[in-house]
Amino acid sequence: MKLMRYMSVEKYKDLLSTGKLFLPRYDQFEDKLEGTLGYVPPRILIQEFTERLNRITSMPQSGKVLAQEFLDAFEPALYHNLLQRFTFVSCWHRGEQESPLMWKAYAPEGVIIKSDLSSLKSSLGINTSGYQRSEKFWNDHETDPLSVNGYDVSVDVDEVKYRPLGHEIQAVGSDRYFHKQEVYKDEKELRIVLQIRLGARQRFNYPYALSNFPDIRDGSGMNDLILQFWEDTERSYAKHCLILDKIFQEPGCRCCVSINSLVKEVVVNPGGDVSEIESLNQKYGLAAKVKKSIIKTKPSPTTFQIGLSDGRKIKFKI
Repeated sequence: MKLMRYMSVEKYKDLLSTGKLFLPRYDQFEDKLEGTLGYVPPRILIQEFTERLNRITSMPQSGKVLAQEFLDAFEPALYHNLLQRFTFVSCWHRGEQESPLMWKAYAPEGVIIKSDLSSLKSSLGINTSGYQRSEKFWNDHETDPLSVNGYDVSVDVDEVKYRPLGHEIQAVGSDRYFHKQEVYKDEKELRIVLQIRLGARQRFNYPYALSNFPDIRDGSGMNDLILQFWEDTERSYAKHCLILDKIFQEPGCRCCVSINSLVKEVVVNPGGDVSEIESLNQKYGLAAKVKKSIIKTKPSPTTFQIGLSDGRKIKFKI
C-alpha cells in the first residue's frame, strides 16, 4: 500500500534532525468526536447504561458486591475516556495521487513524504508478531524502562473507517480510534495508533479497596462507595497523566525511525523551493529524491504570432 504524509517544512526538518516520528496525543485532534462514542445517539447510551444500573442495583446482594458489579460495568467506559491522554496517533494518506484539498488543509507551504505500509511498519519496528519494542520506546525518550515498569506500549496500524452519526462503535478496545465522521472520507486515512496501557499495578485496585471497606447494605452507603471509587479512579489516571507529561514534555510522543527506509520520495508544495528541501536532505543524509508538485497554481503562458499579408506580425499570449 502506497502512503503519503503531508507536513509543514518545520515538521519535516524536525523528523530529519531528530530521526524520530512525532505522534500527537489523541486529545489534540480538531474533530472532538474522535475517540468518543459520540457517533451513537445519547438516548441509546443513556438507555443502555440505565438498564445496566437498574439490573445491578436490583440484585439481592450486599452493597460491596453491588459496587463491584457497578464498577466492573462502568469502569471500562471511564478507562477509555481517560485513555485519550495515553493514546498517540500518526496520520497518513493512502494513495499516490496528490490532493489539492490535502495540500491546503495540512501542508499549504510544506511537503509530502512518500512511503509504503511495509516500510512504515519496519521503520517503526512493527513485525508480524506486533509491536515488540516497549523497552526501546522508553529508551527513545531517554527514560529508564525500569522506572516505568508496568506500562505496556502497544501499536495498531489500520485504515480509518468513516461513519455517519448513529453508527455503533465499540466502547472497549482500539476500534474507536479508527473512526472519523463521514465528512472526512476524502482524506483516505491510515493511522498508527500507539497506546500506553496501564498495567495492574498502575490502575486503581478495586478488589483491595473493597476488601478493606466496611460492608454496606443500604443504598445511600453504596452510592457513597461508588462515588468514592469513581473519584479515586480519576485521581489515579490524573497521576499517570502527570508522569507521562513529564517524560514527553510535549503533547505527543516520539518514535525513532530509519529515515532512509521510511522516506522514499519527497514532494515540494506547488509554490515551494525544491533546492531548500534538497539542502535539508543533504545535510541530514537522506537519499530520497525530491521533486516539485505536479499541481499548477499559475497558468503557463502560451505565446504565438500571426503574420499579416503586409509582413507585419501580431503577437498573442493566452
